[in-house]
Amino acid sequence: MPYCNNCGAEISDLTQRFCEKCGSPIAASTRQVETAPIQTRPTGPRVYPSSPPGGLFDINRNYYILKEKYWDWGSGDILDEHNQIIGKMKRIILSIRRRVELQEVDGTIAATIHAKLVSARGAQDLKDPQGNLIARIKKKILSLFRPVFFLEDPQGNQWFRAQGKFMGWSFKVYDVTTGNVIAEIEKADRWRDVFLGGLLDFKDTYALRILDNQTDRRILVGFVLSIDNVLHDR
Repeated sequence: MPYCNNCGAEISDLTQRFCEKCGSPIAASTRQVETAPIQTRPTGPRVYPSSPPGGLFDINRNYYILKEKYWDWGSGDILDEHNQIIGKMKRIILSIRRRVELQEVDGTIAATIHAKLVSARGAQDLKDPQGNLIARIKKKILSLFRPVFFLEDPQGNQWFRAQGKFMGWSFKVYDVTTGNVIAEIEKADRWRDVFLGGLLDFKDTYALRILDNQTDRRILVGFVLSIDNVLHDR
């Protein structure tokens, strides 16, 4: 905020030509306040402003439990940390691209995720209810025992990296710009997969813990489903 050169009074109105306190002329250079352009990161797929409070993708939700049913078909319940159902997963069985709908409790479609028809990296497209692409999730090709997934915006810019531990049972999701961990994913039934080898594989269960209140929840739930689709679904 500029000040009068004569009496030191604060000049609140930059259009005024005389100081309101002492009446001295205010130089044009004093009235012109120059501001440097603010450098901002591209907006990208971070916040979902239309998600209703208390809805499946409420920005204040920090815990999700995804319980898949029916021999890895991809349908099941989405619960919160209190084991309350907050949404549903519904795989469209006759979908060539293995489409899964993420639904609110009342059945309203909140987002969809499905595989690209031809992709060496197991790419999954995350879309809004109108079919607009939100993000694309891809697996790093040479990452077998410690798998890595990247999330890109619709323009192909990488935003997040999901780094897996051995066999893809646990993941940490990083912001590629800041390097901060923003979420953790844990496959809750991993030992069953080891000892039974997928036999009697009635369902998969994942726990998702989110560490910030900025990242679009659709993206993080999309990471979980993409990992399951590429690594664990048969």
